[in-house]
Amino acid sequence: MRVVVSVVYSVVATAGVLVNALVMFLLYSTHTITTGTINFFVFNLAVAHLLFSMVLVFWAVEAALDYSWPFGLPMCKAVCFLTGLNVYSSCFFLAAMSLTRYCYVATALKAGGSLCSRSSTSWAVTAFIWAAAVVAASPRAVFAQLSHLGSGNDTACTLRFPAGTTWLGINQLLRMVLGFLLPYAIITLSYLLLLRFLCRHNLRGSGSRRKANVSRSVAVVVLSFCICWFPYNILSLWGTLIQLDIVHFSLSFFRAQTYFFPVANCLAFTSSCFNPVIYCLVRREYRTALRSILLKVYPTIPSIMPR
Repeated sequence: MRVVVSVVYSVVATAGVLVNALVMFLLYSTHTITTGTINFFVFNLAVAHLLFSMVLVFWAVEAALDYSWPFGLPMCKAVCFLTGLNVYSSCFFLAAMSLTRYCYVATALKAGGSLCSRSSTSWAVTAFIWAAAVVAASPRAVFAQLSHLGSGNDTACTLRFPAGTTWLGINQLLRMVLGFLLPYAIITLSYLLLLRFLCRHNLRGSGSRRKANVSRSVAVVVLSFCICWFPYNILSLWGTLIQLDIVHFSLSFFRAQTYFFPVANCLAFTSSCFNPVIYCLVRREYRTALRSILLKVYPTIPSIMPR
């Protein structure tokens, strides 16, 4: 299993670097980074995913070495922190983009422009998101330690909390609420409100097609977020409840941790590749920009490239 996990991590890391670098390049080359709040959020989301894709290589090496950490304590703390930073910043930016998209539609007919479209607002929200993500991920850097494996010299990079259950509970509460429940609730509510708004208006022609496109994108966004993060958070919560002596250890938990948790981890990490594709490459202007780039490299590609 560890070999499979290592290979998956390596593939995701490579794809994540390429995809997120491509998204950042498309946003830069089309001069759309500062022309819309959502575009600015997408760029920052790609930055977070790019950083995580780079540190995922370290987790791939660890898995290949039977979960032995050869990089020392400073790198252990740095990689744990950056992993947490990606989780929180990604969820926060996804939630912010969902709210912004609804705000755009709901205030489109108002005079004077929407607060959502102001450059000062996007910069302020982005700064707040990064600051909040740094604060939320900081405990991972503080409590990341090297633990000896068996009687040998091999060490593992783990989170070791002080005696008692306080910090363990705080860490799990942060990860579950800030890293999944709250963002998922905001994303789902924002898109439900958006769909209700569109359904209340009698859209015809291009408007009805736009409503259908929005409906499909809503389903993809909500389902992909849930599929990627729900199994990981449920299994993590189960393990924490056992550590807090709220739930008893069982054979079912052992089997879940052994066979399903690695799969859940891989699913969560693959979100670093899915999110940029969903939020950027599905849009026509970016597909057009990507098409023009690929045509310069592969002149025979027009017949297979979607418009």
